[in-house]
Amino acid sequence: MLAASEGGAQGLSLGEHYVLRAYTGQAFGQVFAQVLKAQSLHVLTNNTTICASIVGAIGAGYLDAEGKRSLAVTVFASPEEVPPLNPKEEAVALIFGGQATPEVNYALTKNALASLAKSGYQGALFFHLRIWVPGFVGKAAQEDPAIAQYLAGKGNLYTVTVDANAGVARVWQVKVEPGRQTTVKEVFSAPMNPAWLSLFKRSL
Repeated sequence: MLAASEGGAQGLSLGEHYVLRAYTGQAFGQVFAQVLKAQSLHVLTNNTTICASIVGAIGAGYLDAEGKRSLAVTVFASPEEVPPLNPKEEAVALIFGGQATPEVNYALTKNALASLAKSGYQGALFFHLRIWVPGFVGKAAQEDPAIAQYLAGKGNLYTVTVDANAGVARVWQVKVEPGRQTTVKEVFSAPMNPAWLSLFKRSL
């Protein structure tokens, strides 16, 4: 299973990166609405333009015309600016990637999880593939016992991966145990249309 490079792939123009995130974000939003069935969602993200494009697409895929579902977004300019977090929404999505370096995205992940652990947030957590696939969640738990204890007690952790060879995006329930992060079961899969899959493959 493969993950797209959100920062430096030479195969896509910046505009094509936005289109790729439009497809990906729309799919994420539909997962939150139709698979996780969250009536409220809080997205945590950084301030890069590529992450902004995926967050906008998440909103477009998630929000309904009647306004029954609600969306909140918190943007962090740097890991040091992650404030105390106490979300009231049913689900929180950690969407860190874009033009930020892996080091910055890891620090954002760790600081956000530490803040969520401190507040004891009980809702579902969704990890963008750009932080799940590199192992950032497990690493944060390994380095911070409070994060480890918090995540170990949660049965509502999710991520998405892409099988580029099969042209399928898969949503997984996952778990974080001491020293490692693992998948529990596949909860949903969807074929990628040719345009989406082509952009994804070119971004690798």
